[in-house]
Amino acid sequence: MGKFTYGSAANQFFLLLLVLLTLFPFYMLLISSLKFQDQILLHFWTPVFPIHFENYAGAFKQIWPFILNSILITAGIIACVLINSTFAGYSFARFSFLGKGILYSLVIILMMVPGFLLLIPQFILFKQLGLLNTHWAQIFGPMAGASALATMLMRTFFEGLSSSLFEAAEVEGAGELRIFGQIVLPLSQPVIATVAIINALTGWNNYIWPLVVTSGDKVRPIILALSNIKGPLEQAQGLQFAGYVIASLPLLILFMFATKSFISGITSGAVKG
Repeated sequence: MGKFTYGSAANQFFLLLLVLLTLFPFYMLLISSLKFQDQILLHFWTPVFPIHFENYAGAFKQIWPFILNSILITAGIIACVLINSTFAGYSFARFSFLGKGILYSLVIILMMVPGFLLLIPQFILFKQLGLLNTHWAQIFGPMAGASALATMLMRTFFEGLSSSLFEAAEVEGAGELRIFGQIVLPLSQPVIATVAIINALTGWNNYIWPLVVTSGDKVRPIILALSNIKGPLEQAQGLQFAGYVIASLPLLILFMFATKSFISGITSGAVKG
């Protein structure tokens, strides 16, 4: 055991306080999702019996089509961003071509443009393309902005790979596509996982863009549908809280399985010395 110091004790205390402040809202959401309206009013801070699991059944029955929409949209964003960023990052890391520095600078500048400034131009573009109220509009809109950060992460990671790997592959007669597919991509799983998780959060939690480009329920994502959960007066608020918990489960499951890869990708790709 390390030697006790007041500094380390203070660090532990503040870390514990930060964890509690982070988890407390989710605790309140979870216990409220198992209550009826009168229980929420009379026993706001603590769990109380009877526990109403029927809130989850009622909420899921209303929101499951929208969960499928969000899964499709989020998967589309992840796939498009990974395709764009891996090829672009590999090109910037491996090849020299006219205007390379200027083009990469434009990619970096795109990261500095606030998303709301692009909202109206993007809306007009998708309207002219006839893509409003479709899954494609909800995929391509966020994908365009997210590809900039992903390209930077990919390029930084690819530049950190040993040049001897590429030289050995070239000596063996491997072409660029084979090097990319059989050497670079397998070694890039941590940064690929990092980009996937970042864009999963972007796609699943994106609120403003779907609100602008969708109307009706056919392609609406879960984040827009949560406010429309309805039920009897004594159950309505519990139903909504249950819907919020259900909507958060896919991201919680993703983080449970991908946290190690996410941290590895951040430290090896984004913070390269």
